Amino acid sequence: MKYYFKLEMKRAFCNRYMVIALLIGCAISVWHFWEYVWPIRMYVGMGEYPLSSFNKWMGGENYSLQPNIYFMLLPLLTALPYGSTWLFDQTTGYGNQAIVRHGQKAYIRVKYLVTFISGAVVAILPLLFDFILTNLVLPATCPQRGLSLSAIGGTECMAEYFYMHPLLYVIIYIVIDGIFLGLFTTLSFVAANYLRNHFIVKIVPFLIYFFLYCIGTTIKGEDGALLFSSMCPAGFLRPTQYFPIEWSWIIGEAAFMLVVGIMVLHRSKKQEMGLI
Repeated sequence: MKYYFKLEMKRAFCNRYMVIALLIGCAISVWHFWEYVWPIRMYVGMGEYPLSSFNKWMGGENYSLQPNIYFMLLPLLTALPYGSTWLFDQTTGYGNQAIVRHGQKAYIRVKYLVTFISGAVVAILPLLFDFILTNLVLPATCPQRGLSLSAIGGTECMAEYFYMHPLLYVIIYIVIDGIFLGLFTTLSFVAANYLRNHFIVKIVPFLIYFFLYCIGTTIKGEDGALLFSSMCPAGFLRPTQYFPIEWSWIIGEAAFMLVVGIMVLHRSKKQEMGLI
C-alpha cells in the first residue's frame, strides 16, 4: 500500500492539471495583491495605526472581487488535478492492473485518500501564498477591535483568537478550509462510481457547492433575513466569516460527506474487482 500511495501521489501532483489549478489560484492571489494590497503600502508609514496584513490578505477582507472569485471557484480547482482519475482507471483498465498487483481494498483506500489530499492542497496553497505575499509589504500587526478595520467583529466565532492570536486564527481557518475542501473533492470520487463522463465527474463538487450557495442566499424569512446562509460553504469557508458560522452546519456537512465516502468505499470493495 505504501508503494501504491507514493505512485498515486505522483500521479496527483505531477500532472499538468495540478499545475494549472495552482497557477489559477496563485494568479487570483497576485491579481488581488497588485490591485488591492500594493497600492496601499504607502500608508503604512504615515504615522497612524499601520494597516495590518491580517485585514488585507485575500482571506481577511470582503471588499475586493478576487476573494469572491477564488472561494467560488475552489471546488472546480480542487477537483481538476485528480478528481476523475478513479473513472479513468475504471475505463482504461489501469485499475484492474493495479488491483492485481496491490489488492482491491488497498487500491480503493489509496484512491480516496489521495483525492482528499490533492483537494486540500489545491485549496490551501494559494491562500498561504497570498498571506505570505501580503506580509511582504504590510506589517503583521495585531488587529484592534475599535478601529473598524477588520471584517471580524467582536461577536463572530473565534473572534477572541483573531484579536489576541491572529496568526493562530489564520492557521485554524486554513486547516478547516483544507479539510472541508478535501472532503468536497472526494464527492468526485463518489460520482465516478455512478457517472461515466469525466467532465461531469469533475464538476459534481462545484454543482453541489453552488446548490448550497443558491439555497443559502435566496431563501428568506418574513423579516427578509436569510434563513440558511450558515449552510453555505462559499460563506463560512472565508476567514472573514462572510456568512455567520454555525458549527452544526459545518460539522454536519463534513460528516455527511465523510459518511457518503465511506459507504461508497465499502460498496466498491464488495463489488467484483470494483471496476467495469
